[in-house]
Amino acid sequence: MLVSNHWGALLKQVDSRPPPPDKQAYRLHYQGSLLYAEGKYRQASGHFARAYQLFPENFSFALAHGLCLGRMGEPGTAKNVLEKARRLVASNDQERQQKLALATFFLGMSYSYADRYGEALPFLRDAISMQQNIAQKSLLSIFYNALGKAILLNQGRNAHRRNYQALHYHVHRRDMEKAFTAFESAVKADPENAIALYNYRLLADTLKVTSILPEADSTQPQRKEYKPTFINMHSTIISDLKLNNYDELVFLVDISGSMVMEKVVCYGADRFTAMKDLCLKILPEIDTSIALGIGTIGGVCDSPPDLWFASGGINRVDLRSKLRFLIPDGTTPLLTMLLRCPELFSDNPQRSKSIFLISDGANTCREGGMDICEWASTLAQKGIAVNVLTFLSTTSDNTDAFAEYLCLAENTKANIIYLDNYRCRLEPFAFDIVKTCQSKIPTMEKSTCLGPSVKGLWNVWVAE
Repeated sequence: MLVSNHWGALLKQVDSRPPPPDKQAYRLHYQGSLLYAEGKYRQASGHFARAYQLFPENFSFALAHGLCLGRMGEPGTAKNVLEKARRLVASNDQERQQKLALATFFLGMSYSYADRYGEALPFLRDAISMQQNIAQKSLLSIFYNALGKAILLNQGRNAHRRNYQALHYHVHRRDMEKAFTAFESAVKADPENAIALYNYRLLADTLKVTSILPEADSTQPQRKEYKPTFINMHSTIISDLKLNNYDELVFLVDISGSMVMEKVVCYGADRFTAMKDLCLKILPEIDTSIALGIGTIGGVCDSPPDLWFASGGINRVDLRSKLRFLIPDGTTPLLTMLLRCPELFSDNPQRSKSIFLISDGANTCREGGMDICEWASTLAQKGIAVNVLTFLSTTSDNTDAFAEYLCLAENTKANIIYLDNYRCRLEPFAFDIVKTCQSKIPTMEKSTCLGPSVKGLWNVWVAE
């Protein structure tokens, strides 16, 4: 077991650098994301604006602030912020293509929210072009769904009413067919996108065209197929967090008492058991060339960790055995353990390194006024990424924990995924706000406003 004798030197090194943005910016961003998802856009805007003011160079903060401005009907201001977000993406950023696609998509959405669909279309098409070769097909589906709606509603806004009809405007069949093609692409990219599926089927029914999707047989009882929920979850974690892309990988696992207090509902066991099970399933799928290590987060602030092995300092057979016999212990001294983590990696700057943090809580120990966001910048300078898997749900109760995870992941160019406990699905936290861009198309019916001689014209009802 390795123990550091250089904590004072590490703290002195940190104190000599200018402090990075305060954790408060990440708290504000997280709280804004929750408010935005609830449709409380004006309240969310205040949080996003303050986070952006504290840290204007943060891509995620600029992205959220820009989208929220667009949602509130300020596409011009939103464009300024989102174009700055695109300029923030470094040419050597490994996520450059994805970040540019998101910023471009949000530019399109800011015009869509202002009913300026003609101006939205070029941005939405560009975002789709960028997203085509990226693994996140669920995002591609959302982009296509937004494109379909923009095509459908990109009509002259000469809305009118008849004494027997509500306010409406007209859309021609040719535009409906173009929108239908976009919705079809959305469903192909992600067959589980329920909103895209609704829009696709609504237009298929309206246009009387043959659907590519089989309709459910209403004469037969529908049987739901139940599958073990954790079968492929470990593979998803490895893929989403890119754990096989590193030369050195250290498991940093939370063994605090809270891990046995809460159940993973869909798994039928507590978080501690789920954590061990996942680690044991992940181990065989980590490339054998990667040097592995492990550390634990537990006990009290000044107690030594139960496990502390440097990368390459333990073989995989022994690592599996150590994981099997772990027991819960104490609180969550996350910062205390993170301060020691650099000693678990080699000094070779040519080797890529990552901590794989699995936790369900916020830091409980203070280290001389040290802030996790500040230490995250030090880890980044040392070339150590912090990829996070958490069992916490995205609620306001977990603001402190998610603020810390965001600090760690964003500063070290890593990722966060969380387990949606009730649907038993792993979700990337960074993409949650994108899902709010999904919406259903309005209802339509064949138009007779201009007489029966006008073919292929439909009424689209306008919300008053």
